[in-house]
Amino acid sequence: MRRQATRGRLIPRLGYFREVIGELKKVVWPTRVEMRRLTIMVIIISIAIGLFLGAIDLGFTRLVDLFLGG
Repeated sequence: MRRQATRGRLIPRLGYFREVIGELKKVVWPTRVEMRRLTIMVIIISIAIGLFLGAIDLGFTRLVDLFLGG
């Protein structure tokens, strides 16, 4: 009886991994050129947002210093 319980628990796990592998085979993976282009785009956008937020932070800091006399 103990063996059947163990098998019952292992079969669903194997089924899960088989389903995951099956789904990963359906994925259309990007080419190396697409991946490079998208990576560069993400880096550029991240830098632009960082600079924008840094400028806003600097502006608010100076504004607060102006009002508080710091």
